[in-house]
Order: sequence, then structure tokens, then C-alpha cells
Amino acid sequence: MREGSANIIKRKMEVSGRDKGPVELIENVPTQIGAQAVAAFSEYYGEKCEVTEAKPAEFCRLGDALSAYGAETAIYHFRQNGEAEFILLFDMETSLRAAGWSLSGSRDLPGEMPETVSAIDRRLAKKVAIRSAECAFDNAQKCGLVNGGIELLASGGDPRRFEFNNPQQKSVIFSVNVQTIEGDSLGIVTMIVAEKSLMAMRTYYDTTLVEAEEKWQRDLAKLAAISPISMRAVLTEQMIDIRRLMNLKAGEVINLSAATIDDVVVYPALKSKSKLSLSGALGNREGARALKVTDINI
Repeated sequence: MREGSANIIKRKMEVSGRDKGPVELIENVPTQIGAQAVAAFSEYYGEKCEVTEAKPAEFCRLGDALSAYGAETAIYHFRQNGEAEFILLFDMETSLRAAGWSLSGSRDLPGEMPETVSAIDRRLAKKVAIRSAECAFDNAQKCGLVNGGIELLASGGDPRRFEFNNPQQKSVIFSVNVQTIEGDSLGIVTMIVAEKSLMAMRTYYDTTLVEAEEKWQRDLAKLAAISPISMRAVLTEQMIDIRRLMNLKAGEVINLSAATIDDVVVYPALKSKSKLSLSGALGNREGARALKVTDINI
């Protein structure tokens, strides 16, 4: 593609409020945020839910991105830390299923779909919307990467009535499918997230989570190294006839052959997948029985 044509396409995208931009910076974050947000649906419906990508992420201007949605969508406008905008959009099926579940415990859609999401349906679905917003940024807040809580400013179906700190704010828009583990669809959730908040989340997933996991592995290895374990030594295995075994009395002695006492095998006292085994020779040291390890197999 010639450079002039590429610039024309880019200008058209910018005029429409969307700019493909460096998508490699954000391509994985939406499904990661969605996977956290879907925890609210698991809580709400009482069964495990998951997400799949419905619409890839792209950069946009906040006001322009929201203007594409109308009354068939339930809009929840949040503000984070008093400045960063965060919009959660439920499609009609998501709203109606959540409202029906709230009233009757049924996820069935009405036989005749309405033209718009009613105010009562939005209100009934608001609980899961707010919880989704909280879950999406919960861990990042705990890590201090995203400061401040999530505040619901408004909800409705007409984007024209929403007021923004900065409608030109650089944001990212993406959608995810929400479904049960069995594959039953619960609807589509669209998110418009301030770019700086999403970049902080990218730092959380790419750096903080990785470093936390590595530290956990190091700490676990240190803990394992100093943890006490039980050792059991087999001094001998010897055949004895059942008649003598039945006639054993207290104080009676069974002599062990000296040849077998020297060879000792050590294995875990409890069932374990570990293949660790020790072998050695039994002897005396400073007046106590001791084991001299001669071979270790891991």
C-alpha cells in the first residue's frame, strides 16, 4: 500500500474516533481483564463462567466510541480515582438474562424481544455490572498500579446524556462473550477503558504477575528446603514361618543377620510422587545409631 493511501486510511480512522494504533500493546489485555470481570457473573449466577474474545481491542476517543451505541444497549458509566473513565456496555441479551435471573432465577429470554432495554431491566442488571467493574481492576488496585476505587456515575440507554471529564480521552474499546463452562451464552459485554488504566493493567499482567509468581516459586523452594520430613529405614526383610509368628511372646528376640543390617534403604513415610531414594550403611556415631548415605537417586 502506498504511503499516501495509508495516511488517508489512518485519517479516516482518526475522524471516526478510532485508531488502530500499536495494537500489540493491548492485544492480550482485554481477554485478561474480561477473565477477571467475569468473576462477577460466576458469583451472580452461581456457576463457573468464562469469556472468549468477541471483538478485538482498538484505540479510540471515549465520546466517539460511545456514540455508536443506543437504547438497545445498557450503558454503565464509571469513573476511576475521580478522573479515568470506564464504560461498561451490556447488550440486550446480557441485560435481559441478568434481569430475569434477578426476578425469577431464569436465564430464558422473552419470546418477543423488546426494541430497547427498559429502565427496570437495567436496574436489575446493575448489580452484576458494578461487580464486573470492581472485579476487572481489583487485583491491580491491590498492587497499587491502578489507584482509587470504581464509582458508578450513571447508567441508562442514551449515550448523549452522559457527561465526561474529557470526551476526547484516549481509550481502548473491546468486547468479550460471556458464557458458562457448558457453553451457554450469557451475552456480550463491551468495555471502553481509559488508555492509561489499561496500560497499567498491561504492566500488572506482564510484569507484576510474573514477578509475583517467580517470588512465590523461590519462597516455596526455600520453605521446602527447611521443612522437616520423616525418614524411615528398612533394616532388613526376613522370612518367618506363620507358626513361629503365632507363638511369639513378649520379650522374645528375633535375631537379624548381620549381613542385612549394613544395607539400608530410605523412602518417604507418606505416599508421594517423589522419586527420591537414599541408600547407605547403618553404623554407630557418638554412641547413637547413624546412617551413612552412600547413594542418592532423584
